Amino acid sequence: MSKKMESAKNYWDTRSDLFGNYYMQPSLFDKIFRKGIYKRIARSITYCKNIPNATVLDIGSGPGINSVSLIQYGNASHVTGIDFSPKMIDYANKFAQQEGFSEKCEFILGDAIKYDFKDKKYDLTLALGVFDYTSDAQSLLKRMSELTINTFIASWPKNGLRMWLRQKRYTCPVYHYTEEDIRKLHKNAGIGTDQLEVIVGRAGYSTIARK
Repeated sequence: MSKKMESAKNYWDTRSDLFGNYYMQPSLFDKIFRKGIYKRIARSITYCKNIPNATVLDIGSGPGINSVSLIQYGNASHVTGIDFSPKMIDYANKFAQQEGFSEKCEFILGDAIKYDFKDKKYDLTLALGVFDYTSDAQSLLKRMSELTINTFIASWPKNGLRMWLRQKRYTCPVYHYTEEDIRKLHKNAGIGTDQLEVIVGRAGYSTIARK
């Protein structure tokens, strides 16, 4: 594991409960300044509903709350989550069991770029809040495309004051993107202009790529 990935893993290992609370017990600050977190999962649930009995790969699944939501509200038949933080995996397994969806969820400890998925592919692949911490965005996006049958969705932070504050506050590297960067990354991953939708938000972008 690279030093950058190790620092990100250590950062999130200490924040599994905090990140879970963004979804389960959002503060007023979260509701105002982290709207993008809630919008992107709501959008993903909508796309999941449009794919009958969808199988989903949730890259950077964290505490598993998005994964369970895709089953509970998006009618996914099965969700595989992968994350490099052991504590996030533990949290996700406990949460899925608590909510009664453990049979429809699987959480894997690993790096999505390197993990051997045994030729398995998924109807829908997500990477929400992941490219913020990914030093090799091109390899991850290419991997997402390879693993996806139908649609893959990602979020991408912009540069600006919020990004500057994150880079000062966080103990792991944080990355940002322009729309030009995002379109070039998708083109290099084999996604044409007519296959890609870029949604502009206050703090960043969301992309929907269709195979």
